This record gives sequence, C-alpha cells and structure tokens, in this order.
Amino acid sequence: MKNKFLYISFFLLVIIGCFNSKETSDQNTTKNIDLPKVECTNKLEAYIFQAESLDQDGIDLIKEWLCISESLFFDESTSNWDLINPVYIAALDRNNVNSAIELEKKYCDHIEEFHNSRTSKDGYGNNGYDNGKCNPKHYNPQNEGCDFGLCLFTEPNGRVAGSSISSNMHSDGFNLFISNSHDLPMHADSYGYVTIHEMFHIYQYSNLNKAASRDDLMKMVGKLGTGTNSADEVPWWIEGNAVFFGYYKYAQLVDDREWFINKMRYSIDGSRDSLKSKYLSSGKKINDFTWNGEEKEIGYELGAWFIAYMIDIFGEESIYNFWENLEEEGSFDKAFTKYFSKEYELYMDDFDEFLRKPDSEILELLDRIY
Repeated sequence: MKNKFLYISFFLLVIIGCFNSKETSDQNTTKNIDLPKVECTNKLEAYIFQAESLDQDGIDLIKEWLCISESLFFDESTSNWDLINPVYIAALDRNNVNSAIELEKKYCDHIEEFHNSRTSKDGYGNNGYDNGKCNPKHYNPQNEGCDFGLCLFTEPNGRVAGSSISSNMHSDGFNLFISNSHDLPMHADSYGYVTIHEMFHIYQYSNLNKAASRDDLMKMVGKLGTGTNSADEVPWWIEGNAVFFGYYKYAQLVDDREWFINKMRYSIDGSRDSLKSKYLSSGKKINDFTWNGEEKEIGYELGAWFIAYMIDIFGEESIYNFWENLEEEGSFDKAFTKYFSKEYELYMDDFDEFLRKPDSEILELLDRIY
C-alpha cells in the first residue's frame, strides 16, 4: 500500500478507468440512492452533490483523486467499510454562494429521506438529519448568526465553505466531504492534495469502531485533551497528519519532489513573518495552537513538520500503525507512547530545537524521507 512506484502505476490505471466510465442515473444508484456515483472506485461507495455552476473539469479531478485516495489508505479486506461508506461529496463552486445554498437544499432532502431516526433500524447510528443543520427542529441558522443558507456549505460571512470532512459517521450514518473548487488549470494540484488530505481524515476515523460521544472521539484522535489546556481543541496531530500526507502522497504520485519541498518550505522560510518565526516567538508548544485565527495555520502547517520529524525517526509505517491500532491501545496517550517510544509531551522541546536550526539543515530532513 505504501510503495511509491505502485502508487504511480495505479495512478495511471485509475485515470484511464475514471475517464472511460460513463455515468447514467440508472447505473449510479445503489441501495436506492439516486445520486451520481463515482465509478472508478473499488469498494468505496461515493456519491456527488454537484453545484450547478461547477464545471465538469473540477468534478473529474475530484473523482480521479478520490479513487486514488482509496488505493492509498484503504484495504479491500481489512478496512472497516461500515465506517467508510457511503461518502457524500458536496462539490462546491467557491465563486457562487447561491449555488451552494441551492445544493444545501438538495443535500438536506436526501439525508432527510435516507439518514434519520425514522429510517434507522434501531433509532441510532443513522441520524444525520436529526442531529444536523438540515433539521429545523434542531437548528435555526438565524439564531446562530447565519444569514446565508444554513451555513453548511456556506460561511456566516457569505462565502462558500472551505473543504472539510463535516460529519460523524458513528451517529450520522455517512461521511460528508465538502470539496471547495479551485481555479483551473493553475490550481489543479489543489484538487489532488486536498482530496488526499480529506480522505486521510476518513481513514483516521474509520479505525475507531466503537460508538462513542463526540468528545470521546476527539480525545481518542488527539484533537481534544492533548494541549496544555485540556479543554482546547488542537489541530497539531490530526491535521498535521492530513496536511503532511496530502502533500507527500500527491508529490509522489505526480513524481514532483520539488513541489513537495516547496510546499513544506513555505512555513519555515527564514523571514520574520514566516510561520516558524511566529511559532518560535510565541512561547507556546505546537500542541497548544488552536483553530482560532492565525493559530490554525501554524497548527496545520507546522503540525505537518512534526509528522515529518516523527517519520524521520520512526518511519512512515509508524504513523499507519498508530492509527490502525489506536482503539486497541485504548487511548491516544498509550498508542502514542507505544509507537513513538515516549509520551508526546516529551517531543515538544526536541521539535522546537529542531526548528531553531538553519533552514538548510531543516530541509535536509526532507531529503531523508522523500
């Protein structure tokens, strides 16, 4: 699964498969889901909600990279497909907020029909409509300061929502991948690494089989409880993983090492305004940065450097071992200590010392892992 050259071979095969497949409304319905289905997948069941103003080139790139992501992170026989399927992709046009609002209506109609307690066998585990923003009994957008649709595929400021995984498979009964558009052809690469990033999140959570509260899930994946303030949600680990593998796997698949180096170099360049400089002058550790304001970008991008730092020491396989055995170990702390030899807190000073090296020495790490 992790071999670079196998990736590239599969990449070429998937492209051929994606563009040779034809989609019709009859062929693309499974279990009564009447939505366009991504056909180049294997066991992944992925369906697209498409903004009317989004061009087909963007849709084709989403499909292509979705199928490639399946080959990267999921195994036909060992992955827990009950926690992966279905994946709904909301393919948005970032330049057209009205199309996002219209797509919210189509999406809400669908999940009201297929994902609510009335259609769930036991009233639990398929309640995406009951628990979410589509249900007017559960959520009033005006009361939440939202004047643009439901603020599901939109933001309170009137912009189209950014890319994310916006669901809890354990309770909703599906994974929702919100995919924002990117200007083509200039930013075609964004469809690649962003899709890999978001599908890595589905991989992370698919390893957690036991039903749990949201807080328990957040603690298990290190999003909650790993900062100095245990009440803060922090992106350093869960997003650092996804950012790193988005960059790393995309670069390997298109065979562009320089692209990877440039993406990683962005956050550590020697200027006073670099993310590294802001981080080191903050007096905070990487696990204390939250999703608030500029802290988010530091947590994401330097979190990716923390993952690179750990891979340099323990190898790429250690990251997969962590995620695939996390639940068996029983907690984030226990799994981290097992697969990385000591508590995560003990790496924070070491990581800061690494970042204080000259940029040229920091970048040598990338030569070792790529």
